[in-house]
Formats: sequence, structure tokens, C-alpha cells
Amino acid sequence: MSTVKIQNRHCERLAYVYVRQSTPWQVIEHRESTERQYHLRDRALELGWPASRVEVIDEDQGRSGKTAIHRSGFQRLVTEVGLGRVGIVLMLEASRLARNNSDWYRLIEICGLAGTLIADEGAIYNPREPNDRLLLGVKGTLSEAELFTLRTRLYEGRWNKARKGLLQFPLPVGFVYGADDGWELDPDTQVRERLQYVFASFRRHLVVRRVVRDLKLNGLNLPVRVVSREGYGSLVWKTPSMSAVVRILHNPAYAGVYVYGKWDYGGDRRSARSGKVIPHQLPMAQWPVKIDAHHPAYLSWEEYVKNNEQMRQNWHDGEETRGVAREGDALLQGMVCCGVGKLNDVSRRG
Repeated sequence: MSTVKIQNRHCERLAYVYVRQSTPWQVIEHRESTERQYHLRDRALELGWPASRVEVIDEDQGRSGKTAIHRSGFQRLVTEVGLGRVGIVLMLEASRLARNNSDWYRLIEICGLAGTLIADEGAIYNPREPNDRLLLGVKGTLSEAELFTLRTRLYEGRWNKARKGLLQFPLPVGFVYGADDGWELDPDTQVRERLQYVFASFRRHLVVRRVVRDLKLNGLNLPVRVVSREGYGSLVWKTPSMSAVVRILHNPAYAGVYVYGKWDYGGDRRSARSGKVIPHQLPMAQWPVKIDAHHPAYLSWEEYVKNNEQMRQNWHDGEETRGVAREGDALLQGMVCCGVGKLNDVSRRG
């Protein structure tokens, strides 16, 4: 293995070993890959760097390489290279450093300007040399293309299973997976009866707030499945809330319908904390996957549609919906808007 490209000026600076796996699951399960990346420290020693000048950056473990925005380790590496403190950057392969060309070429450009070498398990590259720069560019392009290929393959496979109603995901409370992976009603009688009580209460009151009040007056909590890592899937009982009741009434799974793809992630709004797109729910007519009578139900599809229309009408947003009927002495309280034309129309009908 030729080390001609390594000069004294390189060894006088630091050698950085960049270690990254894309997800926490890969960090735990793909230990061979992680071990190989840490062994690059030994490669730096073999190339002539003293142990005191070899540093490992592994703070990006469990983070995707498709962007550098939330990878503090990669950002620190680029900064150190730009300041001329790094003699060589060691990586297992191009995909460990970046999965998109903008970040990859930015690093190559800065390495070229600072005179920093880039190395993997089998070769050393000098970004100032045309042939090495070409090879690095090809490696970065292939890394980005590989990500798109894998993502497309997984995406299409997931949709294919969903169209057959076979794609599994965490079930709403009240359902469990059976021995054949089919949906079954929760064997816990108390859970089933509490959900049935919620739907029966909405039939009587037609208002979510009154359903919540009904549950609280009767001392009835709602069942919830834990989705956090600790205690995942276990059943807990929580005090009723507006949001919890709305989620139950809005969920088509309780009508025996399998739905996938009702959330659209194509918008421009992003979370300030994670940078991910904030999804919005598609209208019912635009749901891409909807399989009727897919599993046992708590209510009919007709009642589900009626409930959702009632909740939409309860939300007063101007001319399209009337809002919830309020308490009062008027004969048509909550049904007639205060407008001369509408009042005259009502009096003529009377």
C-alpha cells in the first residue's frame, strides 16, 4: 500500500476517524461494521500518526447521512479541516461521511484547499490531484445513488404490502395481532367495553367535550398503549381528554377499515426541532389505500362517516359549518345565525 502521498506536514496535524451508523438499531445490530470503523484508528497509527494525534468522531452514531444539519460531528470535522488542523480524514466508505453530493463535495473542496488527505480501508486520496478527486466524486455519487435506490426499493415494497392490507404497524388500542398476523379485537373485556362506551356516548351527546365530561363524571379512564421504548406495548389507563377522544373517533380502524397513506408529507412546513416535514391529513376521498371489512369493527362505516361529519359541523369556521349548539332560551339556539336575511327567511317559513 503506497504512502507516498503522506508528507511530514500531514503527520504534524491531526488524523480524524469518522464513525457513523444511520440508525440506533444499526448501531446495536451491525456491530461488525461499527468495529471496522473503529479499527481505522489502527490504520492511522500504521500510516505514521502518533496515538496522541488520532481522534475519533462518533457523536453522529444513529443519525442519517442524508443531511449534515443535525450531525454535529460532521460539522465539527468540516470546521477542523477548514482551520487547517487535520492532516487526514479516515472513513470506512464515502457513505459514512455523507449520503448527498452537496455535503460530500463541500468536504472534498475544503480538504483540497487545506491540503487534507482522505483515506478508506484500501486507499489514500489527495483531493488536489485530478485523478483522486475524480475517484472521490464517483464514490460520493454512488453513495447518494445507493441511498435513493434503497429508499425506493423499501418504499415500493411497503406500499405493495399496504395495498394487500398486510403491512404491519402499531395497532390502535382495542386491537391486537392474532396468531396469523391478522387484526383481532383486544381480548381484554374492559378495553372493548370502554371503547364501546365512548362511541355510545358520542351517539347520545354528539359533542366530544360532553363525551369527555361524561367519562369523567363516571370515573372512567381511557385505555392507552405505551409507544415509548420503556414498556412498549403495555396497557395503561389515562384520564380522558379531548385529544384522546378525537383520536378514537377519527380513526377509521374502529370501523373495520384498513387505511394507509392518509397523511401527506409533501408540504413545506418543517419542525424546528427535528427538521422533518410536518404532515397534514388528506381528505377521505384521497386516501390511497382503503380496504373495507378488513378486520372486526366497533362501529359501522356509515356511523364513522356520520360521526366525522358531526365533528366537522361542531367546529365553527364561518359559513360552511354551524358550530356546536350552545345553551340558551332561544327556540333555535345554535341553529340560526344572527343575520337579517336569515331571520326573515326563518319567519317566512314559520
